[in-house]
Amino acid sequence: MSAMTQKRVVKPQERIPEIPEKIFLFRSCTGSMEYPGTENCVEYVLKKLGIEVIKDPDQSCCSGYILTCSGHIAEPSLAVTARNLALVEQRYGLDTYVFCNGCFGYNKELKHIIDHHPEYKKMCNDLIAQWGYHYEGKSTVYHVQELYYLLLDRIKENVVRPLTGLRVAAHYGCHYLAQQYGILDEGDLPTFHEEIYTALGATPVFYKERRMCCGYAVGRGFTHPENVVQPHLAKKFDSAKEEGVDIMTTTCPGCNVALDREQPKLAKRGFGPYDIPVVDLGQLIALAFGAPIESIGFNANSTSVDPILKKLGLGKGDK
Repeated sequence: MSAMTQKRVVKPQERIPEIPEKIFLFRSCTGSMEYPGTENCVEYVLKKLGIEVIKDPDQSCCSGYILTCSGHIAEPSLAVTARNLALVEQRYGLDTYVFCNGCFGYNKELKHIIDHHPEYKKMCNDLIAQWGYHYEGKSTVYHVQELYYLLLDRIKENVVRPLTGLRVAAHYGCHYLAQQYGILDEGDLPTFHEEIYTALGATPVFYKERRMCCGYAVGRGFTHPENVVQPHLAKKFDSAKEEGVDIMTTTCPGCNVALDREQPKLAKRGFGPYDIPVVDLGQLIALAFGAPIESIGFNANSTSVDPILKKLGLGKGDK
């Protein structure tokens, strides 16, 4: 079936027809380096939900940063994608789950190109054969947020620290909602993150600029932070602050870098201050599931999460 005839928005049961017992977790370079607690929490949450997680040190970066910044032509990234997914196919026979919108977008889109263009598939296989890999296209690429939503009932059952009174806002990110087909919600007004917040006992907050991009777009975060990214973010945070947001979640470590790391810089320029902690959705779920506070990785944040812990009556040493 061609992309043109597939549905843009699907139910979670359509997206993931069978609940997996085991998945391959695709590591994110930005997530693992900037916010290592994110990866730990994704594993913690999935284990609580009854899913075994497999990782492999031979998996490389998705190469999306380099491709988007025009660091090389598309062919090397196609080969990188083929190699990574061939590794999953050959060694484990599993589907691939990512916790980064960027990794999701690049892997899914580049896989689509390889699968639908025999000449590119041959090029990739000719190249990766020297390392013993052969890509067939058997591993489907998913985002862990899709699995969270599919297992919403299990999430409710595992809450031991209800996030009562916590006003939580979503930042969905571009690379997931911009997909052409097969996503969980409408790009204009998604609500499935808010349903997860409710399952955790928190209060979802809708703010005017919730669909606004984080502004980084990979390149702009490095080349035009002062005159493009920061005023853009100030508009987003002004909107969130107006609605009394306590904390914001992402499902993309790149977005997390923009929304968290830029807040102190915004304050120095006279914007805000906002002091709205930004964490991964997996970290918020892990918090509600009772993960030891020190293991969640909040210490990596530029904007402190301590006021949130205090509001919930928790301390850093709580188990």
